[in-house]
Amino acid sequence: MTDHHETVRSPEQIAFDLAKAMQFSLPDLRSARKGILPLSSFQPLFKKVLRPLVKAAGFTLIPLMTAAYLASPSHKISEGLVIVFSILGNIKEFAADHGWLRTILYIMGILVSVGFGVYNATKIPLDIVGDMLAKRVRAAEGRVTVREEDKKGKRDTVTIYYFQMKERSFQVSRKAYLALDDGGSYRVYYLPRSQTLVAIEPTVLAKEAEEKEQRIQAEQEAPSTI
Repeated sequence: MTDHHETVRSPEQIAFDLAKAMQFSLPDLRSARKGILPLSSFQPLFKKVLRPLVKAAGFTLIPLMTAAYLASPSHKISEGLVIVFSILGNIKEFAADHGWLRTILYIMGILVSVGFGVYNATKIPLDIVGDMLAKRVRAAEGRVTVREEDKKGKRDTVTIYYFQMKERSFQVSRKAYLALDDGGSYRVYYLPRSQTLVAIEPTVLAKEAEEKEQRIQAEQEAPSTI
């Protein structure tokens, strides 16, 4: 394991390194402190949702649209869809005109395509979708350590990195793994459904920010004196 104690860093430097590694800014951190999902977090979350969604749509819609285009004499998709669904509703008639072998091959092609579409649809992370819609962030404080696991991939062994707390763990990038001061006290901000880590900062800085916010609020609420 990489040594995380080779150099002594201040809490501010640790916070800077973590923000850079995880690509969140100070305004993002302020939003997370208030329990609001930062805007910058939407893009990486959306990518996780988009990949299986595009694959599911591709396997399902592209073959259907292609069949509709070819089935229509005028190559109009809307007209072709009517023809395709009409054929599916009258399989015996289609088989009588084109033969059962071709009909079976068509049906198998449709089932395989739809099957892959459904399979990829099940990969859509609905917990992340729920977190994006709710836009809420939870916080937890405590000692955070790092750990790594080697998992066998399709070709080579893949190393996966984690931030480990007493009650939960978060998968992170290698950059974030190297940026953390292992064993320190941190406040983590995460999504409640998917348990995705959004931001993290040393506890001392989080408390300093809270105290500063309380002082500012108290000054604003205090009656003005002449």
